[in-house]
Amino acid sequence: MKHDKKHDLKQIARQFQIYGDFVRFEPHGTGHINDTYAVTYDQGGRGVRYTFQRINHSIFKDPPRLMDNVVCVTDHIRKKLQQNSRHAVSRSVLTVIRTHDGAAYYRDAEGSYWRAYLFIEGARTYDVLETLEMAWQAAKAFGEFQCCLADLSEPLTETIPDFHNAQKRYRTFQEVLKKDCCNRAASAKAEIDFLNANAGLFDVLPRLVEAGKIPLRTTHNDTKINNVMIDDKTHEGVCVIDLDTVMPGLSLYDFGDIVRTTASNSLEDEKDLSKVKSELPRFEAILDGYLAGAGKFLNSAEVDHMVHGGKLITMVIGTRFLTDYLDGDNYFKVHREGHNLDRCRTQFKLVQSLMEQEEDLNRLVRKCYQKNVKG
Repeated sequence: MKHDKKHDLKQIARQFQIYGDFVRFEPHGTGHINDTYAVTYDQGGRGVRYTFQRINHSIFKDPPRLMDNVVCVTDHIRKKLQQNSRHAVSRSVLTVIRTHDGAAYYRDAEGSYWRAYLFIEGARTYDVLETLEMAWQAAKAFGEFQCCLADLSEPLTETIPDFHNAQKRYRTFQEVLKKDCCNRAASAKAEIDFLNANAGLFDVLPRLVEAGKIPLRTTHNDTKINNVMIDDKTHEGVCVIDLDTVMPGLSLYDFGDIVRTTASNSLEDEKDLSKVKSELPRFEAILDGYLAGAGKFLNSAEVDHMVHGGKLITMVIGTRFLTDYLDGDNYFKVHREGHNLDRCRTQFKLVQSLMEQEEDLNRLVRKCYQKNVKG
């Protein structure tokens, strides 16, 4: 991640309600969207760290409304944890540091938006899954996050409209395919055929929502394993982070993205497709963890369509990669020729694997639901 050296973090930090002496700052994390720094203060002889982020307002068009979402969600979770949690609340939910005028963000002279959080010590994020226990913990943390927000009544802003709108993604694909501006359709014929043959996946959840069988909920919408902090000693899932995409959505979007990023022990752009497959022990770990956190508030239609959620989100991301490939690689960064097509093939191969294992996966859903909810 590139960090712009011209930012005066000391001056920016002065705008927030932080006491003590500014010591230093350093780039932090592996995110690709926002610029993130760890800023250290000396408070009475003890070093205390804060996380500072410059919000990427080319992607998130309305940072003030986005921060309204973050404050609403973190305040709601904090109240729940203060009533029920045996753990340190300040490690279990992000703490937004206010500016001196009480705002949740600061806008600098260049028009950039900044926010600050209390740094969560003794825990870290992982880009690569190391154990099945870690997968279970991350999935449980996301499930508990949703469970805490199940009764949130305040309306949230859509920070990225139509983020998981599968039907719209498919329509965009069809428009780009029709133009074929880079003459690439012929090289992606198999992928185009697979997508068209399975586009019916995109219609299932909208119909269930329309029929009132699956509710809109407050969801995270970016449930990669590196958006959960794992405790250094206990290896428990401590805190869900990266709340920029928290907005109205479906529980199955969140579970589906956990499946997409965790069920296969392969890279997102793996060229050897024989390595890309849903592994039952991995699927069971994330399923069991997620239901341990979220199972009690999910309705029967949501539980019945958990496997579908995995297929759907994986198919949507594959569709986005394919669309970008046909359109000339304008959205996702590519590092080699055909990179987006390789990514698409990996996603579609995982969809195919989930389809082939569907009976076994649904059996695991029933088993884990019985264990965690019916018990």
